[in-house]
Amino acid sequence: MKAQRALAVLLTVGLFGLVIFGMGALFALFDHRVWGYVAGALACAVMVGAAVNGSRRSEGTGGPAGPGQRGDGRRPTAARRPAGPGRPGGAGGSGRSSGRAGGPGRPGGTGRPGRSGRR
Repeated sequence: MKAQRALAVLLTVGLFGLVIFGMGALFALFDHRVWGYVAGALACAVMVGAAVNGSRRSEGTGGPAGPGQRGDGRRPTAARRPAGPGRPGGAGGSGRSSGRAGGPGRPGGTGRPGRSGRR
């Protein structure tokens, strides 16, 4: 387990070095190598911040629940979501067929199972 963690650290440091020096080389084309190093370091800082924020949310100690989520971070089930336009059982409908495939005796059917004839 220690060797795996050490390899992960080594690869992460290598990736960050590649990003920083790559940005330096890119900005060097415009004679601003130092600003490239700054931009690369800033990009790495954003990546580290996103990783820390993601690990906090996965542990359940993150911020408040986002839209469409319960307090524990899970999405509500379909039975608890209100039915509205475009949802099955709601008013209006989405304009699509009922989901039943057309058969030889149904209008619009091709006679082949699983094919509705409409695309």
